[in-house]
Amino acid sequence: MHNEGMITSTATPTAVPQHPGQFIRDTILTPKGLSVLAAAKQVGVGRPAFSNFINGNAAATAEMASRLEVAFNVPAQKILDMQAAHDAAAAKIKGAPFAAKRYVVPLLTFKANDIEAWVDHNIFSRSRFAVFLRTLVNSTGTGISKIDFPGNDDAERPGWDGQLEIQNATPWIPQGTSGWEFGTNQEPKVKADGDFSKSVAAATKEVRDHTTFIFVTPRRWLGKQAWVEKKQSESLWKDVRAYDSSDLEQWLEQSIPAQAWLANEVRRPSKGVRSLDRCWDDWSQVSNPALVGSLFATAIDQAKRSITSLLSRPPERPIQIAADSVGEAVAFLSQLFGTRGGDELQGHRDRVLVFDEAGALPELAQGAKDFIAVATNPFVERELGPYALSMHCIVVCPRNAANITPDVVLEPLHSEALRTSLEEMGLERDEVDQYTIESGRSLTVLRRR
Repeated sequence: MHNEGMITSTATPTAVPQHPGQFIRDTILTPKGLSVLAAAKQVGVGRPAFSNFINGNAAATAEMASRLEVAFNVPAQKILDMQAAHDAAAAKIKGAPFAAKRYVVPLLTFKANDIEAWVDHNIFSRSRFAVFLRTLVNSTGTGISKIDFPGNDDAERPGWDGQLEIQNATPWIPQGTSGWEFGTNQEPKVKADGDFSKSVAAATKEVRDHTTFIFVTPRRWLGKQAWVEKKQSESLWKDVRAYDSSDLEQWLEQSIPAQAWLANEVRRPSKGVRSLDRCWDDWSQVSNPALVGSLFATAIDQAKRSITSLLSRPPERPIQIAADSVGEAVAFLSQLFGTRGGDELQGHRDRVLVFDEAGALPELAQGAKDFIAVATNPFVERELGPYALSMHCIVVCPRNAANITPDVVLEPLHSEALRTSLEEMGLERDEVDQYTIESGRSLTVLRRR
């Protein structure tokens, strides 16, 4: 690991509302010059208990709130509301305890053995593993201010294998700044030791004091806990964690998008649910050479501002995308929620699920509704009705089938834009001329040709 890409900042902590006991101390006891003993007698409780309360070391109970209302004319409900706000903010900063998990209706069940088998039978697993972890993080984390898990062609880039800054902790994601290293090697400890040493050498003490070091392996690691405890005892990082296939199995249970992604990756039937990665492969890989993302560059430039705005607000209705074919519209979404769409839209990518068959959506929506549902046919579109105001939804349809004014219409490309993309694909000039004419500049027709 080198200094390039090193995290140097930390997440801004959330302010905790004042404890009601401290509020009573600052607004009543101090101005009135009341001692703790005198105030305790006024309230009718013992001095130690009241001292703990006004110093923020004990919570306000319903009984204490009632006594304060009688003694100092402070509404009991105000005291209880202050306590609730204080507790909620404090818990958010501390992060959820490891045992606290969201209720998620599973799409598919994966075991630790399935994750190991995927690595064993996939020569590209090293570069794809980063995408898998990014999907897990993006689909289960909230308050993410920075995330960088380079995968595919960028997987060997110098620096951390993954970088993250997040405001809210989860059972698998620590609050604040974390640097991630991972490897698919048969011997996790060897890789973990090497990455740990290199990371320490590449980071200043100031950075390490604010960074949690995390090592992840898709294999079982029997000595994982002992390794973590030893590294924590060295006090070289803010904290040290390690996850193996067993941990990933449990994390995967919390992420429907990651379940769909892995199912598509290993070609397991996924109940008619696809990830955007799979959608792009299904659309682009039918030709030789493969179709390129720049075919949608003009459409993305025209649509990204309006789609970003719609997704930044509470949902009011499904977003509608119209194109010459459903496949073209879904391929457009895959590129829109990628690097071409900008950081904000790319941040949504790993939460998007494309539903090709009816039945799965109502079942999954019984649990967490933090995914974006894309309906590709009228049967799934009808299932969106009960959820249109509780989760963001997208409906894709052929242009001639749109029953309302679409939010985005994919028009035929300008000749120059189409020619540029065809040249990027490596086609000769005569072929470029031929396909430009024969397709009528429609991407759906181009794909068929």
